[in-house]
Amino acid sequence: MSMLTVFFTAVLVIGVVLWSAARSDQVTRDRQFQTVSDAITLGLQKIPFDQESVAYWDDAVLNVRKAFDVKWVDVNLGVWMYDYFKHDRVYILNAQDRVLYAMADGKQVALTTDRPNNLVGALATEVRGKIEAGSSEKREGGKVNIPRTEDLGFIEGRPAAVSVMPLMPHSKEVSQERGSESLIVSVRFLDRSFLSDMADAYLLEGVRFSRTNDLSDEEQAYPLKSKSGAVIGNVVWMPKLPGARILSEVLPVLAAGLFVIGIAVSLLVRSLRRTYTELMTSEAQARHLASHDTLTGLPNRAFFNDRLEEALIEVKGGREQIALMFLDLDRFKQVNDTLGHAAGDALIRELAAHLSATLRPGDALARMGGDEFAIVMRNIQDRREIDALCMDIVAAVSKPFEVLGGQATVGISIGVAIAPDVGVDRSELARKADIALYQAKKNGRRRYQFFTEEMGESAQKRRTLEAELRRAIENENELEVVYQPLYSAERLGISGVEALVRWHHPRLGSVSPVVFVALAEECGLIDKLGDWVLRQACKAASAWSVETVAVNISSVQLRQPDFAERVLHILSETGMAPSRLEIEITESTLLDGSESSARALKILRAAGIRVALDDFGTGNSSLSYLMKLEVDRVKIDRSFVRHLGESSQSYSIVQAIVTMAHAVGVPVTAEGVETRDQQEFLTRIGCNHLQGYLLSPPLSALRLVEIFGGRKGRTGGETSAAVA
Repeated sequence: MSMLTVFFTAVLVIGVVLWSAARSDQVTRDRQFQTVSDAITLGLQKIPFDQESVAYWDDAVLNVRKAFDVKWVDVNLGVWMYDYFKHDRVYILNAQDRVLYAMADGKQVALTTDRPNNLVGALATEVRGKIEAGSSEKREGGKVNIPRTEDLGFIEGRPAAVSVMPLMPHSKEVSQERGSESLIVSVRFLDRSFLSDMADAYLLEGVRFSRTNDLSDEEQAYPLKSKSGAVIGNVVWMPKLPGARILSEVLPVLAAGLFVIGIAVSLLVRSLRRTYTELMTSEAQARHLASHDTLTGLPNRAFFNDRLEEALIEVKGGREQIALMFLDLDRFKQVNDTLGHAAGDALIRELAAHLSATLRPGDALARMGGDEFAIVMRNIQDRREIDALCMDIVAAVSKPFEVLGGQATVGISIGVAIAPDVGVDRSELARKADIALYQAKKNGRRRYQFFTEEMGESAQKRRTLEAELRRAIENENELEVVYQPLYSAERLGISGVEALVRWHHPRLGSVSPVVFVALAEECGLIDKLGDWVLRQACKAASAWSVETVAVNISSVQLRQPDFAERVLHILSETGMAPSRLEIEITESTLLDGSESSARALKILRAAGIRVALDDFGTGNSSLSYLMKLEVDRVKIDRSFVRHLGESSQSYSIVQAIVTMAHAVGVPVTAEGVETRDQQEFLTRIGCNHLQGYLLSPPLSALRLVEIFGGRKGRTGGETSAAVA
């Protein structure tokens, strides 16, 4: 009887274990199914909201309707939706639903047909019906959103979410007749980046799209349905099930014998309770992770946008005024390069604590990603409140941070957009705060800026110029390299040339290098531009009887991890020996402390490449730096040469630079020589080389071929190239 009791007890216990494991797995499957459902719903809802940020815009209506400006449309309606919101396809349809423009994967593509496919055409017809029913007038009355429609289906054979809405003016300054509206179509494919983003955000494994029900026993699926209820496919993932872990922990105990069944039951109960607690904790953690940043614990971008929308509801009701502030750290990359990423993470956590302590009750703070933060100030009574908060933040961040036993000094830039002064639409308000942030970083002196309409116009011009510069670099038909000779001070013979890049814009004419080189650094084009100038200079010099080619390198280029390798590759490609190359860098570039910069210089010097110190005298110039930095040449900045003859101070500074350089055996070149008096003085104090319009203006490569072709043998001189 006792054996039967033990047997039935064992069967009962094993049955409970198996049931509990299956139940735990089912609870987990249900919870993850709901999580995936919520994630997909939120992702699909985000597409039309993103699309509305450019559809509800005066400029969009004007540039599409009156004279279709394809460049403007490409930058602002096509590439912008891809870069900023990850929309894979964008189409613009005219009032007759014919395709005027198409973007695929961030690039404008040629139109293969003027008619949209069946799915897009049906959605366009549906939107037209809503417009005809008067939805657009209701939008203008502030009652409902822009008329729109969305559906799921297949585009180019891939599952996709498609959203269609009209381009509508956001102000009364632009009018639009009903029925004349152009449509913007956005497509987000659901089988690649969409699933990858969802997997990263909700910690899912093995996420994939399946058009059929080809699931393994371990996989789970969520059906994607069109508006008609038809299933177009399934989102499949591999759920994390605790049941197997429970069985592996409990069954070995049961196998030990009936003697320990009582203990096993007790352990089982505790294990089930622990598992249940872990599941509840895991669910709470998942909810928290979905809306908060893991490093700082602050709300993330999605949660912050929800808080901002809530605040804007109060603004639209006329009950309060708010300020949206975007914050971005300055010199944060140098902290990661010099102290390591662990120190950078520690600095971000400490900064988050500082910002949280600075805010007023009711204000919202979020980490948007990287070193970017955002703040919503609620219930603003006076603009001075915003000024006070900005100044407190700037003062707090300007103090050194103690991180991992070291000190890190950074700065911060802040862009501010006030609602309802500059608008009440979330996307538009964010765009304007971002523009103000850019102006604050560009200004340098005032660390925070309020958005103004002039900034919006400036940002638009900058985006246009950036797109045109990118095109010019890719096509190479607007860029030209010209060469200004360098002369030996004693012989007044050509000892080298300096190559200067020029941009001949078809509409703006000659664009100043000061403008477009700085723009190239800001928008990530300086590497392509610099490589192109280096390649042109090396090709040209290979046809001349010169011994050395020098290239002016910006700090942005030098910090790139692969910079040294790219330089050596170009030398190999053009057949130029490394010993013929000289790079020109500024004092600040040499002393920035970046590991990547130091590594690049070490590799280049080891290969035999020389280093010249450009714009000497404008930084922390001293004899100790010349000895420490081991440079091969010093170039006196033209600002000192220009004032020779006007002030005794300039004479003293130039004399001191020449004396310091010669003391350590470094030759000196003077730039910007424009008068005979300057030439005679520089020659008299021992300056080795001279350059300026007095001696020669920049010359074309063809002219230099004629000059060097007239010489016999090698010149024994040097050639210098600069992106300036």
